[in-house]
Amino acid sequence: MSSKSLNWDKIERTIGGLKFAVVIVLAFTIFMIVGTFIESYYGTDFANRMVYKTWTFMLVQFLMLLSIIFAAFLRLPPKKRLYGFYTIHSGLVVIGMGSLITYVSGIDGSITLAPNSPSRQVVLNRDVLKIVYPEEGKQITKFLPYTAFKTNLDETYEQFTFKEFYPFAEPLFTWTEAKEVYPPEVFYHSSTYHFKNAFAEQEFTLSLHPEATEFDSTFSMGPLSVSYLPFGMAPCFAKNNPSKLILWSGTTHTCTVPEESKVQIKTTSSGTRFIVVEENGELLSFFPDVSPFPLDQNMQVMKNSQSRIFSKKLFEEKPHLFLFGKAVGYYNKDEQKWIMNPMNTDGKPEVLPWMSAEVRLVRHEDQLIPTNFPEAVVPIQQNSQLIKGNLRALSMVVQGKTYWITNMNPLSLDVGGKRVNFYVTKETLTMPFELVLTKFKMDKDPGTNNPASYESFVKLFTSNGSSEHHIFMNNPLKFSGFTFYQASYGQDDNGNYQSTLSVNVDQGRFLKYLGSLMLVFGSWWHFYINRRKSKNETNGVSA
Repeated sequence: MSSKSLNWDKIERTIGGLKFAVVIVLAFTIFMIVGTFIESYYGTDFANRMVYKTWTFMLVQFLMLLSIIFAAFLRLPPKKRLYGFYTIHSGLVVIGMGSLITYVSGIDGSITLAPNSPSRQVVLNRDVLKIVYPEEGKQITKFLPYTAFKTNLDETYEQFTFKEFYPFAEPLFTWTEAKEVYPPEVFYHSSTYHFKNAFAEQEFTLSLHPEATEFDSTFSMGPLSVSYLPFGMAPCFAKNNPSKLILWSGTTHTCTVPEESKVQIKTTSSGTRFIVVEENGELLSFFPDVSPFPLDQNMQVMKNSQSRIFSKKLFEEKPHLFLFGKAVGYYNKDEQKWIMNPMNTDGKPEVLPWMSAEVRLVRHEDQLIPTNFPEAVVPIQQNSQLIKGNLRALSMVVQGKTYWITNMNPLSLDVGGKRVNFYVTKETLTMPFELVLTKFKMDKDPGTNNPASYESFVKLFTSNGSSEHHIFMNNPLKFSGFTFYQASYGQDDNGNYQSTLSVNVDQGRFLKYLGSLMLVFGSWWHFYINRRKSKNETNGVSA
């Protein structure tokens, strides 16, 4: 026998031997224990990236499959007493083949159904970057690394260089320099305030800066509405002029009142006030008690106009707080007048006339802008939902400037005279049919608000018509190769319940079921043969 044959025989006996099998099974068990622990505390997606879909875990499974195959080869030619053994090992190989088919071509994702809104988009697990040129109708999709921690990319597409990708991140609030240069007379300031009353307190940041895309100029806390306005408008709010109207020019960034500018206030036959002003040679009509925006000669709203007329009368019935950076204004019903006071960061709050409420200026910036800078984190799961690490972020350098694209905040830029939109999102699959949530039902544990169970009533639409289905735990919907399981739920901005279903397509399911049956049958067969052999030996009969 040649040395080559001896080496192969040694390899075959090593891989098919008991020691190798014990080591591989032990490694597989350790991977499963660690994966289960990670999945419980950090979520399924993090466990997949850390354990289940790594090349090391795939290698362990491949070696386990080789061990099974070689163990069977070492016991050839077939022996009657090992028929059960052959069946068991064949079943394990069949299960492995089914798992491989599922891994390569299976679908594992989710779909969120809003009430009475048809949907056919399944969200998959792979993160992607979409680069969209809306004027050209062009879209580029790039797959992002399937890793558990931040990854350095250093990849370039055209004039865009993509640097770091964070699969799990949290927003870290900070103040940064603006990327563009703006005229000093423009009011693009930002401020952080602290509000509290007898029931609650909250800190919030408002901004007028065009680069502070994650921060609004309006805010609501229950019945109280908050508006953040340019500081140049504060002097006019302080005037208790009879008309209670304020004219604002976005061109000069100045305000005035009709009584001082000699603007004529007219009234329609129904008693509605209106004002006609000229802007760039065009006559604009304002109905300030209806809207601050002007109407053109065709009575169309012109939201791109630089002129506004505000009616303070609209904000006297309900609590409304106006913040102007370093000033605060509000209507005092008891005194029947508007109050305007300066604010500073010395810690002294402005006492408001609503339920012992007060507001304090924490920080004001005329140049710096508020930014939620992504910070890579390890996710945390609670009640099967992530409470930390829901943000996915990608840094990009364009013309020497760094931008962040997140799944919560897409980015839109003008590059070379073209509008380009960037989205960090998930890969999606379009189903050949639609699902509509008609009813969502949730039962809670007695005496608590904790959900005990939840279920979805859906309508399925196909080219052949529609059908009603009921989805709940252990009762999935199976249709056209897709299986839908009740996974979780959520609420939209209006408080309506949404249902999230996990979506699974498993082409290898038949082989995995067949392999499982072979395991059961082979175990029984092996036990029966060995038991019969043992009984014959006990009775003195040769096997």
